[in-house]
Amino acid sequence: MTTNTATESPEKESISLKEQITALTKDLLYPSESDEPITYFEMELSTQEPIGIANFKLFNGIPPETVSSEITFEDFFKPLIEVQDWFGEDEKKWAADALTLKNLLLEKLTGIQLFKIGTIEITIYLFGKSEEHHWEGITTKVIET
Repeated sequence: MTTNTATESPEKESISLKEQITALTKDLLYPSESDEPITYFEMELSTQEPIGIANFKLFNGIPPETVSSEITFEDFFKPLIEVQDWFGEDEKKWAADALTLKNLLLEKLTGIQLFKIGTIEITIYLFGKSEEHHWEGITTKVIET
């Protein structure tokens, strides 16, 4: 008779939030005048407190005079998850993946913040504190003329 030991049946490693986000955003584009990819974003900060725009710029090497603003979580996701009448199967899958991403971020992040940095070619950062106490999220660009 054989028995399993801990070394013979290791526990499944959990998939990191970075891996989950990367899988969901692989083919996902953010709609604007120029559809841009959505990618994983992480900051190495020790603070547990929310980060204001001024500190965010400082920590990320963005000049303080760069135009910036905040947006809401719902406003960010609205163009991603809204299904249009003309959507084919690819677009419907895109919207479903975006909804899954939205729910994942809501589930896995606390203190979510969204910053728009720049004018015309704007970088959007969506991030929060993960269960591992990292600042993680996503980033993308939008073109607004």
